[in-house]
Amino acid sequence: MSLFGSTSGFGTGGTSMFGSTTADNHNPMKDIEVTSPPDDSISCLAFSPPTLPGNFLIAGSWANDDGSKVFTASCDKTAKMWDLNSNQAIQIAQHDAPVKTIHWIKAPNYSCVMTGSWDKTLKFWDTRSPTPMMTLQLPERCYCADVVHPMAAVATAERGLIVYQLENQPSEFRRIESPLKHQHRCVAIFKDKVNKPTGFALGSIEGRVAIHYINPPNP
Repeated sequence: MSLFGSTSGFGTGGTSMFGSTTADNHNPMKDIEVTSPPDDSISCLAFSPPTLPGNFLIAGSWANDDGSKVFTASCDKTAKMWDLNSNQAIQIAQHDAPVKTIHWIKAPNYSCVMTGSWDKTLKFWDTRSPTPMMTLQLPERCYCADVVHPMAAVATAERGLIVYQLENQPSEFRRIESPLKHQHRCVAIFKDKVNKPTGFALGSIEGRVAIHYINPPNP
């Protein structure tokens, strides 16, 4: 039986962490300043899912179910799950090199966490088990990734670019020649008019962005 047949449920909770703004000539766009920001460099940002009653912003990856869990990837070769209700963090993943990306996957027949590492592997984890459900080899170190079920896009060192399908269980769908000439920095999947993932935007360290369609729209 496939290990991808189990699911997990999370609780709810939370209040807004945003401060108020005042309308003046110094803030014509009415930007919101976050109270108590981190004291060190910020590597990534994510808003809480719409199921939460308030707005939250965190440097990490939110579980897409209800926002009660936050997943973090670290240079210490581990990934952790932070339960906001109990304020406890537990280790849920282990790699042989720093973990660069982490994403929550919610599929009809399974739920898991996907981690990408500089050890050239992509691993899928049931948060209740210390052993990965599946490990996929990458051609190079993982630099960035994005997940919008049923698609995952992973960009690696040496300008590698791989698209995975997540139906039933994760598997490689297509390898793509990078349209950019320099190291990949970020990737973001976008959807079509019927809310299905159809392609991705890819950014590089030179400041360029490429748009690539996996399923080209009808003219």
